[in-house]
Amino acid sequence: MKKIILTIGICVASLLTIQAQQKGGLTIDQKVDKMMTILTSTCNLTADQITKAKPIVAETIQARTANKQQYGSDKDKLKAANQATNKAERAKLNAILTTDQQAKLTTYMKERVQKMKAAKTTSSQGQQ
Repeated sequence: MKKIILTIGICVASLLTIQAQQKGGLTIDQKVDKMMTILTSTCNLTADQITKAKPIVAETIQARTANKQQYGSDKDKLKAANQATNKAERAKLNAILTTDQQAKLTTYMKERVQKMKAAKTTSSQGQQ
C-alpha cells in the first residue's frame, strides 16, 4: 500500500513539474521552429532559403528574449527595442526573399497585426 501511494505521489509531482515547465512558454528552439514553419508555408521558401533564414530567425528570437530581460518592466523601451529587432530581421530576410515572397510576408504580417488588434479590442471590451 505504501508503495502504491509513493508511486502515485511521484507521478503527481512529475506531472506538476512538467506542467510548470510548460507554463514558462516555448523554448528558443521551439520558437524558431514555429516561426520557420510559418515563414516556410507563408512564403513557400526553397531549401536554400530555409537554410539562410533559420539563423536570422534564431538571432531575432534571441534578441527579443534579451530585450525582454533588459526592458521587461519598461513597456515603451521594450516595444522600441523589439521594433528595431524586427526591422533588422525584415531587412535580412528581404535580402534572401524574392519580390513575390516579400509581398506574401508583408500580407501575412498585416493580417497578424489586425488579428492582434481585434483580440485586444475584444479582451478590453470583455473587461468592462
